[in-house]
Amino acid sequence: MDNSTPEMIYAQQIVKNTIGTQAKVKGFEWSDGGGLFNKVFKVNTTDGNYILKIERDKIFFATRKDQIENEVLGNELFQKARISCPNILAFDFTKNDIGARYIFTEHIINNIGDSPLLGKLDDFDEATKAEIKRQFMTAVEKMRGITRSHFGSLSQSGTLGRHETYDGYYHSTLNLLIKESEELGLFTDEELDTIKKAAEKPLVYSKKYTPTFNHGDIGLHNAIWGNINNGGDKLYIFDFGNAYFGLPYYEEHICRLHGDNVDIVEIMDLDRNLYDNFLIGNFERMFWTVTECLTSKKDSSRTHITDFVNKCSNYLDNSV
Repeated sequence: MDNSTPEMIYAQQIVKNTIGTQAKVKGFEWSDGGGLFNKVFKVNTTDGNYILKIERDKIFFATRKDQIENEVLGNELFQKARISCPNILAFDFTKNDIGARYIFTEHIINNIGDSPLLGKLDDFDEATKAEIKRQFMTAVEKMRGITRSHFGSLSQSGTLGRHETYDGYYHSTLNLLIKESEELGLFTDEELDTIKKAAEKPLVYSKKYTPTFNHGDIGLHNAIWGNINNGGDKLYIFDFGNAYFGLPYYEEHICRLHGDNVDIVEIMDLDRNLYDNFLIGNFERMFWTVTECLTSKKDSSRTHITDFVNKCSNYLDNSV
């Protein structure tokens, strides 16, 4: 990568401020883990390797904002819960340091490369695979012990807000998505009316739930088996940009549903309509497709939009 790029200049400045003037940047490259919301780089220095994550200037869609705040606060909560994650060495929410919002973290040494574990499990022996899965589920279980008195944002001023009830979080989140869709002109007036009516439909559930830490994108795609500073190998979980306080067992429900096909909702006697997360989940999936179309700059049909509107219409027609 060209040494004159803004990202390289940022890296040199951060290394100087964090590690010291004796450390020099030797290499700078894209790292696995970058995406729509952040640019991620591996920074090779004379003092070792590090990871620099820089938040993109525009975050679309609204429920994915506060990436860097969530990274820092999520990392702190994981460390207090004794769940392994890379230490953050420097960060800035304000853009005052280098002109961008960023975090600068330790680099995990991995014998099979820097890639996350998704699709890599077959590179390990059976005993290691079993240990990776055990440590992963232990981390998911420990997350249930990270609780608060509010649903929503990790940070006080977070975009999702803080809500005493799950209903408050649910309707506020839908309103954020609706507002952004209006700004983009995604729906016709008739479609928007259907979506708003679906969003206003009261939630029906029988239990009271404690607001619990949700990683927001938990999975082996955000985990690495390796070590830091030549310590023993273990599982590290990272990428807290989408974290929030939500339903307990929710992420275990998702992991097991797509892993060992265990139905936590049934086992724990949870309210299925909440854990299926029908409306928010489908709204965000529709937005993902919109984002991909905008990013690729390709013309696209409105099928993903009309499919979502039809689901909202069916949701209104069916009793919960």
